[in-house]
Amino acid sequence: MNIEIPSLVNPGNENEKLLVWIKELINTQARHVSKPTLKKIMGACGEKCPFSRLTDEKVKDMKNNSESESDFLDNLCKEWRLTREGEEYFVIFEKCSCPLVSQDTQKTSKALCYCTLGKIKRKFALGLGRYVDVVMEGSILAGDRECRFLIKI
Repeated sequence: MNIEIPSLVNPGNENEKLLVWIKELINTQARHVSKPTLKKIMGACGEKCPFSRLTDEKVKDMKNNSESESDFLDNLCKEWRLTREGEEYFVIFEKCSCPLVSQDTQKTSKALCYCTLGKIKRKFALGLGRYVDVVMEGSILAGDRECRFLIKI
């Protein structure tokens, strides 16, 4: 017996097939893995994320060209999505910029945001020379207006 499974994407587009597969992997993990374990897995993936406009090399250059931690943070505010609100710093995305989402926020798990959380932690570890805690306060994939990450410096 030969069962035909309908293709989810254009059969000729291998990149699209890979994206669908990766999203399904993440969605399945989100349904079957505890939240702390999911955060660890996706955070580790985020540290190696190849989809960042702010490269590790650029962060290192900014660190080397900054006179102090405060100077580095000021420069990062100018170069990236870091915003200072009073004494607190936030990384804010007005729209999901992850290429795995491709504007289809309805079929993508919020677990993908833990990848972004890991990426943000890495950028600050490189720039500050120490680890800082990052708290996800909002996520477009969870239905929030923006992705909002509090940086605990």
